[in-house]
Amino acid sequence: MERERIRGENEWAEMFTPAPSVQLVQVPLAQLVPWEQADGSPQPFKPYTPEKLGELADSIRQHGVLEAIRVRPRNGKFQILAGHNRSQAAKLAGLTTIPAIVEDVDDDQAALILVDSNLQHREKLLPSEKAYAYKLQLEAMKRQAGRPQKNSCQVGTNFRSDELLAESSQDSARQIQRYIRLTYLNPLLLELVDQEKIGMTPGVELSYLSDSTQDKLLEVMAVNGILKISGKQAKDLREAGSPEKEEIAQILGLTGKQPKPATIKIQPDLSRYPAHVVQRLRKDKAYLDGLQAALEAFTDQYLTEKAEI
Repeated sequence: MERERIRGENEWAEMFTPAPSVQLVQVPLAQLVPWEQADGSPQPFKPYTPEKLGELADSIRQHGVLEAIRVRPRNGKFQILAGHNRSQAAKLAGLTTIPAIVEDVDDDQAALILVDSNLQHREKLLPSEKAYAYKLQLEAMKRQAGRPQKNSCQVGTNFRSDELLAESSQDSARQIQRYIRLTYLNPLLLELVDQEKIGMTPGVELSYLSDSTQDKLLEVMAVNGILKISGKQAKDLREAGSPEKEEIAQILGLTGKQPKPATIKIQPDLSRYPAHVVQRLRKDKAYLDGLQAALEAFTDQYLTEKAEI
């Protein structure tokens, strides 16, 4: 049994090993394009801050690019798999080319390289980054598991993908699934999780609410000037099913209280969310009535309009 387990794990490793056609070259920075998913959604990781990017550019000016980026040929250009920030910093440093490992890999292998590179190299990741990264990685692994290589047995594919992912991660399989649940949150609620105003456990509970219920919750929070939701409140909201705004206010302990004259601003970087999430936010009538262009959340304008109703 142990030999079967090891053989199964080895076959999984072979399935996720990049293709052998790899070469190190100097790639013109003008020929680089960022990685994106098949539906056009961008990578799930936030770019460096201008300050951190500037520090990296200074280091490149002094020492050069110490680690080659990883790219693949894509429509006559080179799509970045690992090294988006190094590429930007190289441009700031005045370089015209950058050392790159060129790999001829498919979409799933490309996704695994992208996620693995960021999970391994970044000191700290936001919950939203981990959430979408784990989801992207797990989906790619499952698709590859459905395409076993020639002469391979089914032993390896009997392992759960999330358990295999956990073996190469600092998080357990259960924690990985909890992170992935966060991708069902409205981006504005997910931003509050990133800001540690809503904890991981409440965030997971809220992720089970329907889209319309999350919208109602955000309206109640905005009008009353609150940002935090406790674990008990989140659990009660989930158990309530599809509560109306009055019931949501009651669960949050706002019954009979006057809305706070506060200004709340949450402006998540929607460019890093999947296309279908941004599309939903743009089309949602509840936000179009209260948010500027449906992309800015909880602004002064929102509270002013609500007060006039």
